[in-house]
Amino acid sequence: MVEFDHKPLEHDAGFDGPLRRRSCTDVPCLVIFLVFVVCWIGLGIYALSSGNVKTLLAPTDSEGRRCGLDSEVSNKPYLFFFDLTKCDIDRKRCDTPQVCLEKCPDRNWRFNRSDALDYTRERIICRPGVDVTNKNTNEIENLINVTACAPMYFKGKSIVHRCFPLDLGTDFIDDVLLVKLKKSEAIIKSLAYVQGVFDKVKSSYGAVLGIICGGAVMCIVYMLLLRWIALPVVCVTIFAVCALLVLLACLSYQAYAQTSSALWLLAMILIICIVGIIVLVTLCSWQRIYLACQLIKEASKAIMSVLSSIFFPILPWLFHIALLVYFFHIIFLLMSIKKTTFAVEQSPNGFPDSCQCSGNVNYTLGGACDPKTFDSQCKENGEICISRVCRLQSVTTPAGIIWAYFIHIIGGLWLGLFISAVGDMTLAATFATWYWTLNKSDVTFFTVTLGFWRTVRYHLGTVAFGSFLITICRFFRLVMEYLESMSESQSTGGCAACIRCFIPCLLALLERFVKFMTGNAYIICAIYGKGLCDSAGEALSLIMRNILRTSILNKIVSWVLLGGKVLVTCMMVAIAWCHYRNQDDQFWWAPTLLVGLGTFLVASVFFSVHSMAVDTIFLCFLEDSEKNDGSEEKPYFMTRPLAKLLNKK
Repeated sequence: MVEFDHKPLEHDAGFDGPLRRRSCTDVPCLVIFLVFVVCWIGLGIYALSSGNVKTLLAPTDSEGRRCGLDSEVSNKPYLFFFDLTKCDIDRKRCDTPQVCLEKCPDRNWRFNRSDALDYTRERIICRPGVDVTNKNTNEIENLINVTACAPMYFKGKSIVHRCFPLDLGTDFIDDVLLVKLKKSEAIIKSLAYVQGVFDKVKSSYGAVLGIICGGAVMCIVYMLLLRWIALPVVCVTIFAVCALLVLLACLSYQAYAQTSSALWLLAMILIICIVGIIVLVTLCSWQRIYLACQLIKEASKAIMSVLSSIFFPILPWLFHIALLVYFFHIIFLLMSIKKTTFAVEQSPNGFPDSCQCSGNVNYTLGGACDPKTFDSQCKENGEICISRVCRLQSVTTPAGIIWAYFIHIIGGLWLGLFISAVGDMTLAATFATWYWTLNKSDVTFFTVTLGFWRTVRYHLGTVAFGSFLITICRFFRLVMEYLESMSESQSTGGCAACIRCFIPCLLALLERFVKFMTGNAYIICAIYGKGLCDSAGEALSLIMRNILRTSILNKIVSWVLLGGKVLVTCMMVAIAWCHYRNQDDQFWWAPTLLVGLGTFLVASVFFSVHSMAVDTIFLCFLEDSEKNDGSEEKPYFMTRPLAKLLNKK
């Protein structure tokens, strides 16, 4: 029988030293990380000074003015297309004049020579600078022929600040024109659908956040229950997850019966398959599930002893949110940095070219031009030129911005993984302190603060090194996935398809292995204060000596904790489903999906505490088993339940 000697930790010479006496690790990696972060912040400062996020949504007229932003059109936020039939969706280009308006047209109109002149002058839409106040019908028709004015327009709706017609089934246009306009109807409906989803999310974000916060409270309650009744909670969790999934399958079938959509049928079949897998895994692994529940119970004791560890993940989570906001803000700023090109174009229909430019300005057809200079220096019959125009040709991204994207993505990945690694090592240090304390009641509430201080004071270099390795693996995965998506239409051979499938899978396995090794290395580093390479080597050696026990237990524990996350997520999704489904809104699924994603992320943050506690305690147990024998000279640090559970009697 093991003798558990509860003498104070400071009298023990076996493990008190490694937890306290340590020095800085992997300092060169920390220096490289800090230099990179400084450069990354410098890139962000450049983006903040050169970009403007508003320009991404603000449309640009034919003369390069940003509707609603530039001074000339600050009160005209909506873009109007003269002729939608000239828009080529594949080329993402509209070869038709585009002007900024104060509001989208609220009626249908088409030029007709028989209409009253005042009626036509009041309703016609023309390019800036074109004045029809003193024009007769023939002159207005000439302006329309040279695309200085629009021949017609439809009652429209603003979609991302672009004016699109609400209904193309009008009776005042001929069939040929209607067929051309119908080609644009698909993209118009798609944009309108996206706008509807955006409006629904915008109007319901408060309720979404409330439901997600309710999921966070459920996670805390769930973790508290695991402290006392781990096995019953896990059994109820498995049953509840299966019941909720069956309910979702029934709801999917009802939706399929109402809409006959194959998507709902596919969702129902997928959910039923997941339920079957859960039942089979539970039946085949019941003994191991019992063992995992007891280990989770021991981990819950450690968490309850250091209650602040439950709430500590909120801190890195807040840092992650701030990082995501900054990351995407800089991405949008970089996307907004564009280079515009303009060229002189001849107006159609053979209108006499009498445009003359004064001074040293000499614009030729097809040559580059500046819109402001052209409008101010080039006149025709004392008015703005209509026989030729300076029109926007292209909006391109500067070459250097591509490299800025790469640097920014690597910086965002590295810093995000760095924050996660700091949290993991802090928790590892916290639970390692709990384990290597003979009298567990001596562990204080603020042990997590001590673990955080050790991490920041001594091991940021190790954290930077480990997060960098994962960053490289993940970045290459993203690059390979991007290249694969670009080359799918070009390579159709079987060999090329195999290579495209094999390389991402290989990189995914490599990333999982690196994450597994760095995670265990953080635990060893938290115990002994060694560098990443030494800690990873020792962790790998320890795991390989106990490979069967480690692999089985880790997988079952991960599976049990996943059941808890799925339970909380499914319950919140069911609440959101019932809340939004009764609103008779076709976009009800958007906030429901956000609730599911948000709740799962929040649950992952809280359950990561349990996962790290289990991993740390189990690795400490393996180390304890090899370093000590239970004698008075070398007593075990494990608790009696843990010793009985893992056959150290």
